[in-house]
Amino acid sequence: MAALTGRADLHCHSTCSDGMLSPEQLVHKQADAGVSVMSLTDHDTTEGLKQARTLCSERGITFINGIELSASFHGTSVDVLGYGFHEESAVLQSYLSHVRDLRIIRMERMLEQCQKNGVLVTIDDLAPFVTGSVPARPHLAKALVHLGYASSIQNAFRRYVGSSAPCYVNKQEEVHPLEAASLIQQAGGFAVIAHPVYYGLDQELSSWLQDTRIDGVEVYHRDHIEQDMARYKRMTEDAETRSRTLLKTGGTDYHHESFGRTGEYIGASQLPYEEAVRTVNHVKGGRSQ
Repeated sequence: MAALTGRADLHCHSTCSDGMLSPEQLVHKQADAGVSVMSLTDHDTTEGLKQARTLCSERGITFINGIELSASFHGTSVDVLGYGFHEESAVLQSYLSHVRDLRIIRMERMLEQCQKNGVLVTIDDLAPFVTGSVPARPHLAKALVHLGYASSIQNAFRRYVGSSAPCYVNKQEEVHPLEAASLIQQAGGFAVIAHPVYYGLDQELSSWLQDTRIDGVEVYHRDHIEQDMARYKRMTEDAETRSRTLLKTGGTDYHHESFGRTGEYIGASQLPYEEAVRTVNHVKGGRSQ
């Protein structure tokens, strides 16, 4: 049988969280780049899903509900991707409402840090750049560029809002990755550990796969070299059984071209198309699989 061909992106972000394109702009760029399967995986929000799903239908793109939940394991930030969940889930939406409140508090504290460091930026300055419900660091970075404090988004992160910069404030009360996975699963979805090469938690990841508490791994990511992809592919396949399929997902992790990471542009995903189709088919089957 001939190999399936096409392009897919199961990990990308819009302005509803940390991206710089609206869901509409993002979908149109994906379609123009030849992407035929995509998932919008905004951080801690489902706000853009309805619009993205409608536009994908109009542009002939197969769409999967997605999200990226922030979590923490012994001080290490771990992102958990969710696919195919019911976005109206009361359990999930209650949690996301709580996270939104924390994100607003965090931004207020970052603005206070800016003021203390002589950077005169206010919440009103962010308003023109925030299209979602919650301001995030890329929105603050864009405001800093507009106000002349930075020459680019990347420069703003390096000088002011990056994790080692003076205006940065840590996230609060992040859940354990398995709690994040449980929230996704309770909403009828599948939980996948995002870009595991960032964490140095391969032993824990293998254990979570083996004891069935997560549903897969983002094997194909722009920051995974060939050896990483081979390792995580093997780890995932070793944990599969005849009755349990595990997902091997991937995508561009697109936020915007000036985010400061290599290979972050629409249509550049390393995800094999057959794995995207496999994910779509599995998600359509629901959690009974």
